[in-house]
Amino acid sequence: MEKIPEDGPALIIFYHGAIPIDFYYFMAKIFTHTGRTCRVVADHFVFKIPGFSLLLDVLCVLHGPREKCVEILRSGHLLAISPGGVREALLSDETYNIIWGNRKGFAQVAIDAKVPIIPMFTQKMAMGILHITGKKQLTKSSL
Repeated sequence: MEKIPEDGPALIIFYHGAIPIDFYYFMAKIFTHTGRTCRVVADHFVFKIPGFSLLLDVLCVLHGPREKCVEILRSGHLLAISPGGVREALLSDETYNIIWGNRKGFAQVAIDAKVPIIPMFTQKMAMGILHITGKKQLTKSSL
């Protein structure tokens, strides 16, 4: 939170856990402490879920493209991207290995918009999933 500018744009890069509840809390904290919203990029499939569009609008969720991301930042907004996205959420494990492949468009977005990149990571997020699920150990088969 200490790196989030009081005003002006910034690109926040976060790890996409199985349930990115840490990011939801982060968005709420930004809003309650600064009054600012943080737009977030989501995979195109969430926009195809029937009835989900209202929630996406309220949460300031958008689906790229890169030019739209640059436009949002140039307008002075905060923008968050999880380069690993759903792939990382489904295939990563408790070691928090990032699964970005060749996804580095977020860096070009920051360069084009001339904004800082603020990395975000919630340590031991997997432990929160264990608590929610009641599991004693997190394995791929337990999810």
